[in-house]
Amino acid sequence: MTPFTGSVALLLGFTARLVACSADACTSLRNHVSIPNTTIVAIDYLANGTSIALPGTVESCGGSSLTANATADLCRLVLVVSTSPSSEVQLEAWLPDPSIWNRRFLATGDGGIGGCIDYATMQNGAGLGFASFGTNAGHNGSVGYEFFLNQPEVINDFGHRAIHVEAEIGKDIVRQYYGTGAAKNYYVGCSTGGRQGFQNAHLYPEDFDGFLLGSPGVDWLHIVASKGILARRVGWPYLNSSAYVRPEQWPVIVEAQIRQLDPLDGVVDGIIDEPTKQRFDPASLACGTGVLNSSFCLSPQQVESVRRAYQPIASSSGQIVYPAFELGSNTDVFSENQENGTAILGYTILQDFWRGTIYNDSTWVPNEFEVSDMDLALKINPGQVNAGETDLSSFYDRGGKIISYHGRNDETVTSALSEQFFVGVQSTLDLTLEDIHSFYRLFFIPGMHHCLGGLGAWSIGNAMAYPYDKTLLDSDHNALVALVEWVENSTEPKILVGTKYEDDSIGGTITAQRTYCPYPMVSKWNGVNDTSLATSWKCVSPGI
Repeated sequence: MTPFTGSVALLLGFTARLVACSADACTSLRNHVSIPNTTIVAIDYLANGTSIALPGTVESCGGSSLTANATADLCRLVLVVSTSPSSEVQLEAWLPDPSIWNRRFLATGDGGIGGCIDYATMQNGAGLGFASFGTNAGHNGSVGYEFFLNQPEVINDFGHRAIHVEAEIGKDIVRQYYGTGAAKNYYVGCSTGGRQGFQNAHLYPEDFDGFLLGSPGVDWLHIVASKGILARRVGWPYLNSSAYVRPEQWPVIVEAQIRQLDPLDGVVDGIIDEPTKQRFDPASLACGTGVLNSSFCLSPQQVESVRRAYQPIASSSGQIVYPAFELGSNTDVFSENQENGTAILGYTILQDFWRGTIYNDSTWVPNEFEVSDMDLALKINPGQVNAGETDLSSFYDRGGKIISYHGRNDETVTSALSEQFFVGVQSTLDLTLEDIHSFYRLFFIPGMHHCLGGLGAWSIGNAMAYPYDKTLLDSDHNALVALVEWVENSTEPKILVGTKYEDDSIGGTITAQRTYCPYPMVSKWNGVNDTSLATSWKCVSPGI
């Protein structure tokens, strides 16, 4: 046996012993972990690359055929935590072997009305060495109302409690498995997960050191209610009304907006860079203008309906409570509103949540949804779910960091909401721009849809997007890496570089990259070089 072969054999033998020790430590957790009100329901030791079958997954979370990949040699736990006599939260923990653990804890959030563990982000986190956790936020499934009906404690879990439970129990699991606590604690979430993150920073500022929050659904009840109000504004549910704008007309309307407004940023790429700054007159699409053919052009009543669809939403008292739907974004959340000639809103969260938490009525439908229905929900604020609080002073005072990002082509949560929330935090804490940038930076991604996807260079290490590109695991190209650098080394994220892949296959062929900037700075083409190169885009002050 050559010395090299002998060294390999020794290394393999040592590795095998480490794996055996880790596997033993994992399986022994069932007997040694002691956490009040917590039960381990499943425990497995998994080698890196193992496909994990998830047969108990409900249909709205991917169904019984859903699988995940073990992205490290890890101990996987499924736990149930009783949060009250009538409620419980399911947690999942992926604990990389002690030899590869990076001494960091990573929690994740949910989307929509919760109910689905974010395996995409957990896979990314474990692959980087984080002890990674997920939660169902107190119920299983992202569609339905039954789990909320007459269940106030389940609503509390989804509304405000689940992430705090995940943080507390998760940290305890980490201490008991590794024999020491994490050096730093992080949270990653998008949409509802973004809402959960900002809410946690407000209510439980000690839970995490850093947050990565995408397309955050703060002011959540207004976001959901807006879909019903916009549907009503465009003539729904009266499908034969002269004011009703048919579903098939909307893609043509949006295409006309893009065609008209896209060139204003200097680059014709199918993307409206700053839709909140633009104005569109639907009269330009009226029948007789020749812009659209007779099948899609707008009658006078439809012109007014489209105009109203792009106006802000006000409460019954006349106060503007939600920004206008953004030009150039897909309108399906309010315009997909009929099935086989019957008025049915395709956006199910409104009906589900109002049925289960506002009216406690399994027969309620949103066909006559009014501003008063929205106002009532805000008055009740079930489970403190709205989460529009801008007082992050305690989190700021303890030195916490937040990176938030939002697509400018977001069809679900208008990106103007992130502008307003950022300014609201700055105002509440009475901070200069330099001060707020010392702990909270917001990046807008032109051409990105809700959380991920779209025509733009959207991949920045997003929540809910697996896998990460292993060739771009640096603080310029990956927002989680940037957050860690900021929290642990005080390296401020001055830019993020987004990447566009062929067929949106992360890690595949790169077709474009673009530099993004902390708000209120904007990303602007230099007017000379190839627009597909990140170096061709600079951060400039707004209006320049």
